[in-house]
Amino acid sequence: MAVFKGKSVVKMGVVEGEALVTKDLVAFWGGADWETGEIVEVGHDARGKIVADKILVFPIGKGGGGETFGYYYLGRSGKAPKAIVCNRSLGQTVAGALLIGTPMVYGFQEDVTAEIESGDWVRVDTENGQVEVLKKG
Repeated sequence: MAVFKGKSVVKMGVVEGEALVTKDLVAFWGGADWETGEIVEVGHDARGKIVADKILVFPIGKGGGGETFGYYYLGRSGKAPKAIVCNRSLGQTVAGALLIGTPMVYGFQEDVTAEIESGDWVRVDTENGQVEVLKKG
């Protein structure tokens, strides 16, 4: 089991789930289908993957002011991730996560996109800013 220490956006308890990892930046405005939760950005390494009910692991958000609204629409349709784990925070992504109540931990010393694989079981502890990873079998 690997454990990574980061920072919590806000203390929201603990959530567990299957990881969806991308090494590409994630755009919630224009890069994700709000009704399905699918990443639709052309050329994205996670294109066709669904973020809903996953622990979304990525480097940092992508985009401008529309990101907050894009994430809000994703959450409003019930297709937002269970939690967000990212190397660095983008203000618009943080705002979107806060707006719909998505747990978020960021700011790790390690590159979590290199350490966690899609399909790993991940436990996100926002009380302690900690992410635990159980490797897939």
